[in-house]
Amino acid sequence: MTSRESIITADLPIVDIARPDFWQDIHRPLAEARDRSPAMRTTDGAIYLLRADDVETMLRDGRFLASDLLGLQGLRSGPVWEWWMRVMFSRNPPDHTRLRRLVGKAFTSRRVAGFRGEIRSQVTDLLEPALASGKVEMIADVTHVLASNVTAAFIGIPREDWLTFREWTSDIGLAFGAAVDPDIRRRVETALAELDTYVNGLLERRRSNPSPDLLSALLAVEDAGDRLSRQELVDLVENLMFAGHDTTRSGIAVVMKVLAENADAFARLRTDRSLLPATVDEALRYENIIFTTVREASEDLEIADLHVSAGTPLAACFPSACRDSRRYSNPDRVDITRRENSTVFGVGIHFCLGAALARAEMQEVVDQMVHACSSVELAEPVRWTPLAHIRRPEEVRLALTVV
Repeated sequence: MTSRESIITADLPIVDIARPDFWQDIHRPLAEARDRSPAMRTTDGAIYLLRADDVETMLRDGRFLASDLLGLQGLRSGPVWEWWMRVMFSRNPPDHTRLRRLVGKAFTSRRVAGFRGEIRSQVTDLLEPALASGKVEMIADVTHVLASNVTAAFIGIPREDWLTFREWTSDIGLAFGAAVDPDIRRRVETALAELDTYVNGLLERRRSNPSPDLLSALLAVEDAGDRLSRQELVDLVENLMFAGHDTTRSGIAVVMKVLAENADAFARLRTDRSLLPATVDEALRYENIIFTTVREASEDLEIADLHVSAGTPLAACFPSACRDSRRYSNPDRVDITRRENSTVFGVGIHFCLGAALARAEMQEVVDQMVHACSSVELAEPVRWTPLAHIRRPEEVRLALTVV
């Protein structure tokens, strides 16, 4: 009996997440499964933890190691897989500990705070046409460009290269959900190869001509004589590029979708702007954009009433955990004064490195919308992209009542 078979024999509810219609209403089937059991299995045999306490326990337990996400999708060789296995998200201690310590010396909250003016300026420019016309499609008109340009500027990519950078990062993001498709894989491989050449050249220029940006800080960072290698720097910059673009692009759009559906929350925020940080986090709790992350048991373990054999992959289902009534009161209601902690940016050693930057972008968009508009409404129902690891609305069209 394999380790996966040993856990499948448990009496777990089955949810077919391969059905495109599942992605249009994930919360109802997840709630039904969560009420029956702390875990579910999918039709391909994957096991998902559903409850907040169990998800957090797994993510904090060092015996659960980062798993091969692309391998679980069927891609276990080639340039894309090799790159993914090198990035910090896929690494485990002590390698992860070392990389996180070094990167943390450069990627600081103070650096993000000092960058807030640049974020504000970019948001203003992108929202200007929307506020003039009273309508906007958040993803195409705002978030796709904003998330890419902010990440590029923060890292230190020259402005003239931002468009090319955006195309590369969009292509790399295709790997997570369609990496086994030969055409998609070739597209991702091409983007990685071109980005690799570009980043290597940019590092050489920064060595001889440092700037007040993240890239120069990463080149200079040192801890007890330890430095990031050239390959580690290249991989890290590429990782930051696609992660900062893909997740934040979806996150901003989702926050505005939630506010458009909850007029009372929007009105309350207009009268009390101190609720801005809590509003962003609550919107992401209510409609979490990361469907799952996967860990692998390093030894035989017990969790969520399950015996998990060594080598077994186990997934954390964030949208389910963030609607768990065992953790949250009235979890299916948006409450921007909520005080319960959530896992919207992860927990444990893999807590999102770019959380402060992503939050700053989301807060600036919401702040300017609240300042300029007395209300925002959905112009049409939102459809979600099926089978996406990072949950993406296909479009978020808003009608704005500008003050």
